[in-house]
Amino acid sequence: MSAHNIFVAHRHEDDHLVGELKSMLAKSGAEIRDSSITTDNPNDAHNEEYIRSLLRARIDWAGKMIVIVSPETYNHDWVDWEIEYARKFPDKKIIGVWAPGTTADNLPEELEDFADSIINWDAELIIDALENEHWTDPDGAPTAPHSIPRAPC
Repeated sequence: MSAHNIFVAHRHEDDHLVGELKSMLAKSGAEIRDSSITTDNPNDAHNEEYIRSLLRARIDWAGKMIVIVSPETYNHDWVDWEIEYARKFPDKKIIGVWAPGTTADNLPEELEDFADSIINWDAELIIDALENEHWTDPDGAPTAPHSIPRAPC
């Protein structure tokens, strides 16, 4: 199995889910290198433009973005910005992952518009989605794929 450079977009309040996600993927054999900013890896910045510059560099480095969709993600400005920025790169996969206890009503509009896959909290599906498309609802039932408008090169 190959290594994946990822950036995990999430709400600060969901930092624990980043750790759980990485642990779950590692137990399933995935080698993940993560550039996310969490309380384990804080930026301690307060200037919004400076924070964006840090995020840009980390998103640029990552070949893939995983967006953790939790009950409050749908109205989180930073997650929206991260998705908007990542979508500018036609080759960067954007994968939404339904956190446990999340409903379809919690999906950010930007993720619905720009995701390559949206899948439930399942290590095997997440690992496969790093290379292929998968679409499920929060309970794991298959859903129809979405078309993805991407910025031109």
